[in-house]
Amino acid sequence: MTARDRPDDRMNPADALACHVRRLGLVEYEDGLQAQSLLAAARKADLIPDQLLLLEHPHVVTIGRRTRHLSANVNDHFRVSPQVLAGYDVEHYETDRGGAVTYHGPGQLVVYPILKLLGRRRDVHRYLRDLEEVIIRTLEDFGISAERIPGQTGVWAGGEKIASIGVHLSHWVTTHGVALNVNTDLRFFDLIIPCGLPDVRMTSMARLLGAPVPMGLVQERLLVQFQDVFDRHLVERPIEAESVQVLLRTPEGKYLLLKRTEREGGFWQPVTGLIEPGESPADAALREVREETGVNLEDIIPPNRPLLLPLPYVHAFAFSPTDALPLFIREYSFLAALPTRPVIRINPFEHDAFRFEDAATALSLVRWKGNRRALILSERLEAVGDVHPANASQTLHL
Repeated sequence: MTARDRPDDRMNPADALACHVRRLGLVEYEDGLQAQSLLAAARKADLIPDQLLLLEHPHVVTIGRRTRHLSANVNDHFRVSPQVLAGYDVEHYETDRGGAVTYHGPGQLVVYPILKLLGRRRDVHRYLRDLEEVIIRTLEDFGISAERIPGQTGVWAGGEKIASIGVHLSHWVTTHGVALNVNTDLRFFDLIIPCGLPDVRMTSMARLLGAPVPMGLVQERLLVQFQDVFDRHLVERPIEAESVQVLLRTPEGKYLLLKRTEREGGFWQPVTGLIEPGESPADAALREVREETGVNLEDIIPPNRPLLLPLPYVHAFAFSPTDALPLFIREYSFLAALPTRPVIRINPFEHDAFRFEDAATALSLVRWKGNRRALILSERLEAVGDVHPANASQTLHL
């Protein structure tokens, strides 16, 4: 996709109150940081209007500036060791946002406003109170009475914290934002001292209402309240492109990696490519394998076995071409369990080398978090010993 192929996000001076809304689904935390960085740079330069990202993260603990201010030893804010965190598949990152330690994970609605605060809104305290107000009003729409606690940032319901807020401002452009516990597994908060408050108890909408809450409905109400509180005209923007990644695994557990040409970045990755108009993700995956490796999976995989196993991992990330503004891509993941190691014929316009490597080596070589996540999920599925689509959602968890 080139700059000419995509919708123009550039700032329209006639609509200074516009705010583009992007519902991204699952986003790796490091990809979320990258997306915010790209959008904030464009917003500072007035190349785009304000942006509002709605998403969920895989399990991750983030460490804000207040954590480092409260204690010289960041580990004082964890109730378990880093090894235990890793055992629960919980990563951790230090960030430039305000606030202390918090947890993000599936079932939690994360809201990242990328706003340029102008005029009377150039007030950090007002911005924080406005974010709280959006959450309080949203919860009221579901019959949940919520409140602020003086001296604390965030939102409480029934004496328990239901939403955490941590922000960063640079040249009056905001990043980071709000995490609202909708259907969050609250047990993960037991791994840390949430918000640096030893006595705080976390809650969720699902716990208070006694049943899971549709995430899409929460998003809808939050957008209504955000538009009202911040006096913005919200414009929904779709994902600009969709792509696939395909892991080719040999019987001995080796994965095919392709090396991009130096002009294309020079990094190692599995088979990847954009989905063409009218293609299903599975059709695109089969086509990309043929085009990038010369392998026709229909010719080498026996009829009684699936050509592709869809991995339960669909995520979004931001990409910034050199000639265009940031765009967002949603990626679908597949595994092909090969009966034998095939002959590879790479496309020299995209790749200049290939190799088969075990999972540990492959993980050390690939650059992008999404590629690493798919490799880990593939290994877990293999460990279960039943590579079949019907079992994938039961055996792999983010």
